[in-house]
Amino acid sequence: MIDYSNIGKGGIVKEGIFNRFEILKPALLDNYWSDKHSKLMIVAESNYLGDDVDCVFKDPNLWYQGDDSRIKKLLKDQEKKVSNWKYYRTFTKLCKVMNEVANTHCNSVYEEAAFYNYFLRPATVRGTDKSFKKDCEQLDRDVAGTALCGAIDILNPDIVIFASKYAYDEFKDYLECSDNTNIRFVSEYKYLELAKYNRKIRVDYVNHPAARGKNNNWYKSENGKQKFERLLKEYWLRNP
Repeated sequence: MIDYSNIGKGGIVKEGIFNRFEILKPALLDNYWSDKHSKLMIVAESNYLGDDVDCVFKDPNLWYQGDDSRIKKLLKDQEKKVSNWKYYRTFTKLCKVMNEVANTHCNSVYEEAAFYNYFLRPATVRGTDKSFKKDCEQLDRDVAGTALCGAIDILNPDIVIFASKYAYDEFKDYLECSDNTNIRFVSEYKYLELAKYNRKIRVDYVNHPAARGKNNNWYKSENGKQKFERLLKEYWLRNP
């Protein structure tokens, strides 16, 4: 059992980020590392909830620092929507590429990688806009950055791929402003330096598999499927 209980403890989320948001921990199984591939962490942007649920998630102060019994009830009631342990239809596109590259048989990304959502507060839905960008406040940035740094420190991946340029950019900005002495981002080479392990972790982003539009299309954009495949072959696959 991986222990995330000390991440962020005594900080903004006093009881510890993943003590408060237990079901939002990274999802991974035994094949996170295998003889076919090294350790991959895929980071999406966020979950989202509609207006028909308890509005406590719309207030960052209540979400991170308010009565945690109300938070835990909402997370339990909405577990299928917010837990990382589920089958995301749009992410089967990632699995398809992973299977082709490494001859694996995953149906969901956590079967061969660690899967995680960067922001721990669900996004709202505004028309067709389910992105977190419209909801993001400084508390969200601080908690998200602290949580991911802690998870990377524990899981020690070989490569981190964001399926969201927005989340990727926010994490870069967090590291550039953070006083974290263990992880720093070297932007010109796109890798994280981990002082604790004296090693480098490749970090990059691809478009969200469901993204639309000329510049974001998964199959046609330079940051879509082909980039994901290239990153896997170069940094994830063993003995390509």
